[in-house]
Amino acid sequence: MTHEIQIAPNTFLSTKVKRRIPLCGIEFDEDFLSELVSKHMRDFQKHARPTLSIAFEIYMRENTSSHRRKFQTNANQYFNTFTKLFGDLYLDELRHWHITQYRDHLLAKGLHPNSVRKHNNILNAMLNMAFKHLDIDRLSPFRSLSIRGEGENTRPIPDITRELLLQVKAHLLAWPTPAKMVGLIQLNTGMRISVPSMARFDDLVLDNDIPHLWVRKNSITDRKTRASIRAVPLLGDSLEAAKELHAQAKRVNSEWLIPQYASEIGGTTCSATLNKSMKPFGFRSHMFRHAFVDRLKACNDIPLPLAESITGHGRVQSDFAVYGSVGYTLEQKVEVIRKVLI
Repeated sequence: MTHEIQIAPNTFLSTKVKRRIPLCGIEFDEDFLSELVSKHMRDFQKHARPTLSIAFEIYMRENTSSHRRKFQTNANQYFNTFTKLFGDLYLDELRHWHITQYRDHLLAKGLHPNSVRKHNNILNAMLNMAFKHLDIDRLSPFRSLSIRGEGENTRPIPDITRELLLQVKAHLLAWPTPAKMVGLIQLNTGMRISVPSMARFDDLVLDNDIPHLWVRKNSITDRKTRASIRAVPLLGDSLEAAKELHAQAKRVNSEWLIPQYASEIGGTTCSATLNKSMKPFGFRSHMFRHAFVDRLKACNDIPLPLAESITGHGRVQSDFAVYGSVGYTLEQKVEVIRKVLI
């Protein structure tokens, strides 16, 4: 009896034959090798295309201020805000469009243009550093950002008359708290409030023919420019306030001139306290700096580089300004301050 075996049409055609591929003497399934190669290519592509998060890691590792709490807070905030908006983009996908959209997003939330610039500065610096370390030959797409309204002062500086300064000075002398004594130091030096409030004890030099306060880097504050590092003579009530702060710090054996403000936010805290006490006069701590510069300008005979050696303002310098090892002396500076002493 003959039996016929029925085979469905196209059975052989529809059956997939798995190939075995020899590799180093061992045979592997084709599907296995295909998946292995695909995974390798995906991992390679991810490594070859660094992302924003990699750029941020490099920036936080390499920046000289990355150990500062304020720097860390700001950098993390700006980075997280950007990536929340656009995601963790590949660096080669970034365009100038992204930073303009980010700018518009921040402005729509009510941020001041000057604050938006701070965001841009951090993000732009992050990309520049990442491109350098990753050997990416490209300019940052976040450079040259225009921000409408930038530089406009929402609180213009009023006229600061001598009479107003004398009223403020009398107020500070009447009950000289540490914050008020910082204001008195600012009065005849034009220093930013962060300088005396975050100074070390040994930054104040009283055993010198010309007592002075050093403005220089320490563990809680940086001096980013060469012009900002300087020694500033102290005269009049500025000197008396500095002496009192020195005596108070010595009594508690502090390594800081004003231990109450010896932190990375010490300048901000001191400013808030001082501004509150001067509010009846419509006066704020940064106005001491404006007033001091105004008095220097009014003299009309003080060389600009010499004035800047006191105030710490930086500018594009000539070879004459940057060459030499001594700089302007305390004697030269003290003569200038005597002319504008309040």
